[in-house]
Amino acid sequence: MRNIGKICIVLTLAGAVSCDTKVTNPGPVQDEFLNDRSAALAMVNGAGRALSAGINWVGYTGAAVSREIHPAGSTGSFGITTKWQYGDLTTDLGDVDTHWEQSQRARWLAEETLRRLEAAGPPPASATATEKATYQNQLQLALVYAGFANRLLGENMCDCIIDGSGIQPNAVYLTRAESLFTKAIAVTGGTAATIQTQARAAYGGRAAVRVFLNKWTEAVSDAGQLPIDFVFNMPYFNLGEDAQRNRIAYAVLNTPYRAHTNWNTWHDVYRRATNDPRVPITVTTLQGDAAIDCCGRVSFWPQAKHSKSESPIRLTSGREMRLIEAEAKLRANDMSGGIASINLVRANVSTTATPVAPVTATDLNDAWRLLKRERGIELWLEARRLGDLRRWKAANTPGALDPLESVGAAAHLTQQDLCFPISKSERETNPNLR
Repeated sequence: MRNIGKICIVLTLAGAVSCDTKVTNPGPVQDEFLNDRSAALAMVNGAGRALSAGINWVGYTGAAVSREIHPAGSTGSFGITTKWQYGDLTTDLGDVDTHWEQSQRARWLAEETLRRLEAAGPPPASATATEKATYQNQLQLALVYAGFANRLLGENMCDCIIDGSGIQPNAVYLTRAESLFTKAIAVTGGTAATIQTQARAAYGGRAAVRVFLNKWTEAVSDAGQLPIDFVFNMPYFNLGEDAQRNRIAYAVLNTPYRAHTNWNTWHDVYRRATNDPRVPITVTTLQGDAAIDCCGRVSFWPQAKHSKSESPIRLTSGREMRLIEAEAKLRANDMSGGIASINLVRANVSTTATPVAPVTATDLNDAWRLLKRERGIELWLEARRLGDLRRWKAANTPGALDPLESVGAAAHLTQQDLCFPISKSERETNPNLR
């Protein structure tokens, strides 16, 4: 819809000014207009916004259940429901309607954008070099967003449903993501720097999903494509609306919410022992928003990794790739190699002002413990921990988790659901689930 203000026409012959104050509303955008490649930028940006919303919802609630954060009182807006506080995602399916819907919307919108771009096809031979490069840039970014949307679902949802289908194995999301990332890597002809950056992001995303698909040789090969200092972020914006801002950050900005805390988390214990800059936590004298079932009023020690509404959330990085290489080595019983890869990450983080000491392991079991801890540090609050906990549990890997992130009295968890179920809204509207 167009928002048209006053249109003033100067009548040069008479010297008068006539102002037409009428507003014309052309109505909804016609569907066929979206098949024009000139709409690519808007569609790709929309796919990115949808992905950011899915990460917002899944990442926040997943962080509470995996105890990357601890509940601090709110159960309504920007809060953590009583059931989530105890690790229960499955009893009230209506509570996860938004998580399911936003994540599925991210997948659908990115994939629909791809369908439109592919239907429109590349610019004709007569187009300018800039027009041709822009199309390839946008096509590749749409593929990258679609891949990460499917990764978000694959790492965090219990089951797979695609556009009203019946229930499919969770791995379907992951194989779709793998295929989309592969297509993104193959894109050429765009702006060289942009194509290289987006291709590296696709390699990183594909490495991550291949870990879940147990394709370790291929995952390590992909990981090697990313230098250790590579980072690819999902941007957020401080525009005064929930759809644009980082919810994890907004919920602890104290204007007005103090919804979660890092009191009673292993991240805070680790921070105090090491001062590792990857787990910044602010200690205040305040308390959370309200009393919680387990503990009454608790101390408000907010995370500071996402310190502003516009703080980005990483989608992939070179340091994550080094940890994929570390885990692959541990799976091959190469303890020294695995620890060496972990220490590459720690050395990359370390500075003179904030040194991060290397780690040593006493045995393979201890090496696995350190690997699990390092991924928890590196991928903190990026919507990744639930997936890691679930795949390690399924594979019965060695290496103990910290009591403060496990079911038991220490973490105040009576259970720990490691994936989001199919929502109530999907079950009520999908004819294949009736």
